[in-house]
Amino acid sequence: MNARIVVAVGRGSLRATLDAALAQAGFQVTSRCATAQDAVEAVARDRPDVCIIDADLPGGALLAAAAIASPPAPPAVLVIDPGAGDAAPRAAELAGASGFLRDIDDDRLADLVKALAQRRELEQ
Repeated sequence: MNARIVVAVGRGSLRATLDAALAQAGFQVTSRCATAQDAVEAVARDRPDVCIIDADLPGGALLAAAAIASPPAPPAVLVIDPGAGDAAPRAAELAGASGFLRDIDDDRLADLVKALAQRRELEQ
């Protein structure tokens, strides 16, 4: 599956990790965004299958997730937060995220992105 991905990550080291993992898995990154506003605009423009959002995204990751996950035809939203506390996955879910990931393992990330893209495709 050649899922189209928007990556919204403000931290350069995390962005580099995600870029490498997504490229290795064969996903197409359509946009890289450093702020919540940029992410919302990129999703509207690119119409990706999945939007990956860093929980520390400048401008409000959960606000961006909520805006992006709103109909019509939203992409799946995956929130990533390596330092997350116990309440973080629930907060992401309430904001409309389809998934939450604490640890960025290349195989686990690729499997989750693929599953989210496939689920989105079935819902369309």
